[in-house]
Amino acid sequence: MFAFISPRRLTVLGAIAVGAAVAASGFGIVRADRVNPDDNGVFRCDSGRACVEGDSHGRTTLGVFGVGPNDGVYGATTAVNNKAGVHGLSQATSGFGNGVVGVSMNGNGVIGSARGAHGAGVWGLSRSGDGVLAESAAPNETALRAHADDSRTAIFVGQNPKNFAHCVIDPSANLSCTGNIRSDSAIESTHRNSLGERVVAYTPESASATIEDVGTARMTDGVANVRIDPAFAAMMDRRWYYVFLTPLGETRGLYVSRKTASAFQVRETERGRANLEFDFRIVAHPFDAGNDRLPPVESP
Repeated sequence: MFAFISPRRLTVLGAIAVGAAVAASGFGIVRADRVNPDDNGVFRCDSGRACVEGDSHGRTTLGVFGVGPNDGVYGATTAVNNKAGVHGLSQATSGFGNGVVGVSMNGNGVIGSARGAHGAGVWGLSRSGDGVLAESAAPNETALRAHADDSRTAIFVGQNPKNFAHCVIDPSANLSCTGNIRSDSAIESTHRNSLGERVVAYTPESASATIEDVGTARMTDGVANVRIDPAFAAMMDRRWYYVFLTPLGETRGLYVSRKTASAFQVRETERGRANLEFDFRIVAHPFDAGNDRLPPVESP
């Protein structure tokens, strides 16, 4: 939680912070020269840690504080190798510390913009907490919004996308994750129908991991040997699968007489010799899925 500070107190604090930074530079914390004596508080330096620095040892005193009718604090960099316009570091070894905190009474808490080929507008790294935490107290406002041009990543969550667990949202809002996607409610998708309307569709749910395929086959003289699509057969764990049949004509009844890893056989009951088409639906267990059934959810 953040305590409200009156505009008058903000102005006083800003003046104290700027004065402290200038005084500190005069006592050797950094070596800087004024670019123009008539320009208020502009310094140029070629060495040292910073042109302007604030060093606070008080528990409630800010190191650097900026306030103004424009940006309170603005940082820009021309570096091309993993540098930032504004860099925040929390060195707390206990409790809860933040590298950068943005609070706005009416607007955006934090805005990051990068125009480099591989730069990040907002980048967060944490050894023990959240890399980036976004919250919105407004009921109809977005907690986190990201935009990207061309083929760049809009939002990346995780570690190195080539080697470790991650989620990526591209500029077209496509989500790609190496882990599972879970929801406390039904997973929905939107489609456009033939009338041009956008409608919501719901994802089917099952007690265990399954993968399905459908098709149509033809029976001749009461027998049909159906070859499973090789791409789908490669996805099955080959331990079990179900076949559901729907005849497309009059028949005494159909049944699956034999199943293998790559095909199944369908016959007409009572030694019938029907010639007709039938639809089939195959439900199998994915090759790379676990065998758990309705596993309990771990607490977040």
